[in-house]
Amino acid sequence: MSKAPYGYQIVNGEMVAHPFESKIVRLTYGLAQIGLDSANIQFLLNEFKVPSRGKDYKYDIDGNLHKIYVAGAKVLLDLIQEKIDNEIVYLDEEKTQPIISAISLADILNKYRDSDETL
Repeated sequence: MSKAPYGYQIVNGEMVAHPFESKIVRLTYGLAQIGLDSANIQFLLNEFKVPSRGKDYKYDIDGNLHKIYVAGAKVLLDLIQEKIDNEIVYLDEEKTQPIISAISLADILNKYRDSDETL
C-alpha cells in the first residue's frame, strides 16, 4: 500500500486517520448530508481557503467549522429559494402577478435567522 486515500495516512505500515484530512472528510460529508452537491462543497472549501492535500495543515479548521456550516446553510437556502421561484407561475411576462401568492420556506427561515426567536 503506497498511498493512503484522502483522510488517511500510512504510519508504520498501517493506515490510520490523518488528523487534519479526516476533519475535512467529515466536513464534506456533513455538507453533503444537508443537501449540498460537490460543486457547492468545493465552492465553500475554496471560499474559506481550506488547503488541499499536502498544503498548509496549520489552517484552523476547528475555528472555521461553524462559519463554513453557516455559509453552507445559506447556500442551501438560496438553492431552496431558487427552486421555489422557479415553481411560481405568473400571469404576465414581467412576473409581477403570480397566480399563487405564498410565503416561501426561505422567507420564513430568513425571518428567524437573525433573531432570538425559534421556528
